Amino acid sequence: MAAIKRNKRLNNRKGGMIGVANCASFGKNKITKHTGSGTVTIQSGTKLMDTALVAGGGGGESGGGGAGGLRQFSLAVCGNFPATVGGGGAAGAVGVDSSFVVDGVTYTSDGGGDGGARCGVGGDGGSGGGGGACGPNPGKGTNADSGGAGNTPATTPSQGNDGGNTPSTYFQAAGGGGGAGAAGANGTQSGSGGDGGAGGAGLDISPTFGTSVGVCGVIAGGGGGGANVPAVGGGTGGAAGPGGGGAGKGPGSGGAGTANTGGGGGGAEYDPAPSGGGAGGPGVLITKELNNNRGNWPLSQQFDAQESGSWPDGTVIQSVTLNYLVVAGGGAGKSFAGGGAGGYRASGFGPSPLQGCALTVCSSSTYTITVGAGGGNACGTAYPAPCASPPDGSGAGYGNVSSIKQGCTVLIQSSGGAYPLNASCGNPWNNNNGQRGGPGGSGSGGWPSNKSAKRPGGSGNAGGFSPPEGNAGGNGGNPDNRGGGAGGGATAAGASGSGYPGVAGGDGAPNTITGSDVSYAGGGGSGTDRGYPGVSPGAVGAGGGGAGAGGAPSEVAYSGTANTGGGGGGGTGGPTSYGAPTYMNPDGRSKYGSRGGSGIVVVRSPAGHPLSVSPGTNQVTCVGGHSVATFTVSGTLTVN
Repeated sequence: MAAIKRNKRLNNRKGGMIGVANCASFGKNKITKHTGSGTVTIQSGTKLMDTALVAGGGGGESGGGGAGGLRQFSLAVCGNFPATVGGGGAAGAVGVDSSFVVDGVTYTSDGGGDGGARCGVGGDGGSGGGGGACGPNPGKGTNADSGGAGNTPATTPSQGNDGGNTPSTYFQAAGGGGGAGAAGANGTQSGSGGDGGAGGAGLDISPTFGTSVGVCGVIAGGGGGGANVPAVGGGTGGAAGPGGGGAGKGPGSGGAGTANTGGGGGGAEYDPAPSGGGAGGPGVLITKELNNNRGNWPLSQQFDAQESGSWPDGTVIQSVTLNYLVVAGGGAGKSFAGGGAGGYRASGFGPSPLQGCALTVCSSSTYTITVGAGGGNACGTAYPAPCASPPDGSGAGYGNVSSIKQGCTVLIQSSGGAYPLNASCGNPWNNNNGQRGGPGGSGSGGWPSNKSAKRPGGSGNAGGFSPPEGNAGGNGGNPDNRGGGAGGGATAAGASGSGYPGVAGGDGAPNTITGSDVSYAGGGGSGTDRGYPGVSPGAVGAGGGGAGAGGAPSEVAYSGTANTGGGGGGGTGGPTSYGAPTYMNPDGRSKYGSRGGSGIVVVRSPAGHPLSVSPGTNQVTCVGGHSVATFTVSGTLTVN
């Protein structure tokens, strides 16, 4: 009878067996990155092995260094074996070979070719180095300097690609070094200079070995070529090849290849005399052991493992469901218009329409946490001209994203709050058409216009998420209704301009994930029109939005509250008799606008799974038996 009850319990359990939702199992494949020479030790039960062998990258000189050769093998293996991991070449030197020996057979990848010297050819190797830059030198200025040959000596499949050439005209820039996935680009030329060629891209090996190797799974990228005569308005250095290549420079020294990627070093500028090429990156051996112990146990043992959370060998198999709050940095306010709040995303503890799905992660794993900074006032001392901010969020006035990542995979991300587009640093009425609001997590308000058409506020939910992360900013007014629009918030759009007084930012969202009821992601209020004393400023959006500036010359806009993602308050557009724009106070306030508030990331685990954080600025608290990690700055999270 007891046995019958036990089997009934098994059948009633979800899945009955330990399945794909579990994070580990006995005898799973093991991926190891070997960065030094010596004996490779494999686990008991391993019979088959996948490998990626990368040699040291070539050093750049003028041309970019070639990546170390990359070869992949699938081999039978029955014990430990010796391996040599090659170092990267110094500036102007070839990379060192990497090799290992299994059952008496030696497997080798060849070092990357060195970048060409001034008016010199690139070296041959696993991937070839780029040809060196040349100037108007008699007998050399019209000679093309070729890149080195890749896949030298030849292997099947190929271990690398050719370096880029220099053009056959005066003032040629250097070629980029070849990469495992593509050839280096040729340098360009002009009448007084030229741009270095980009390094060849590395090879994406993540489908076999995951994203923890190389640069997000890409390895063996070539170094960028050096520029030609940058001092007289010439070119720029070539871009680094994806997968660990170093960047070419102009002016300055070439960048080094990334360690343990086999990336080629970047080339230096041609004239003035090169500061020196970058060293190549050391190679690496990556092994993936295909272990044949698969965990085939009787049902009784499977039930016991499910009850205890571990297989018979003690390996933890538990998955963990995490709740989160991820708020991005708020956008800055500007003359008239309020800044949009940072994007708000949460899995619970807040308004039900805004709740997304919780995260299911593996225990004993580490995650990268990014806390987005608030947007700065682009007219402030920290952000000199030009004052315009592009709509893609890269300008100084935009808030920065907040996120939770595992390796290279983004699990949750929220978008930065918006800043008014093309905002001038003086009197906004210099542009009689006004300015529309920018898009972001929540949109910024629009500026007013002397023309008949109203200027719309920016759109929210820039990430296109469901549920949405934010709302639109309010519209700016026209000659009959001149006020600027307020920034949008997590739960409401910003108000539209209406007459001289400022209007309120959109409300944010309350959330109790920390154990306290706090509102986040409120929009910034708009400022008053033309600095009329006694005219009221726009109110804050609940959730950390900053208040707009009042009409008196002494009044300033208020910044979004730190670690709420609140948008900055809009300033006055005050008459030009008020003088040049007032730069921000140390706390980010000014008459012409204010900074957005920084974002925040909070993670809450179930009981029995404590969380660890770094750095120590961040905190872990216990709320009703749950571990709660609060990130006010970027760091790492470990789920235990």
